[in-house]
Amino acid sequence: MALEMRANDNAREGRPSVWIFSGQSVVLLVIGVGLSLVLFRVANALWGFETIPSLVIGITPLTLITTFVAFFVNGKPESYALDLGLLQVFRIQRWLYLTGIIDRPPEFWVHRKPPRHPREFSISRKN
Repeated sequence: MALEMRANDNAREGRPSVWIFSGQSVVLLVIGVGLSLVLFRVANALWGFETIPSLVIGITPLTLITTFVAFFVNGKPESYALDLGLLQVFRIQRWLYLTGIIDRPPEFWVHRKPPRHPREFSISRKN
């Protein structure tokens, strides 16, 4: 029985995972822990809070980031949070227009300059 060589893509599919944070969202975990430590230290040393209020203030960023990952990252497409954010901005602009606060309606589709025709396909006749 001979050994058969097969392509192995394990290096490309390796994803770090800690609790609900997996893949690129692990960076959010590191940022949340860093912000929590900084806020705890600032609240305790500079603002003069006691230990328990400082702990509550320090845990707030980690809690918000964990909630964001749980509801807007896991099991959702990559652009899910951005799409929801842009939809809310559009709804706020629409509400401002309908209440008369702004005088210009929001643009759902951004109008850009049309792309130019490629030169390879243009007909140029030289006489």
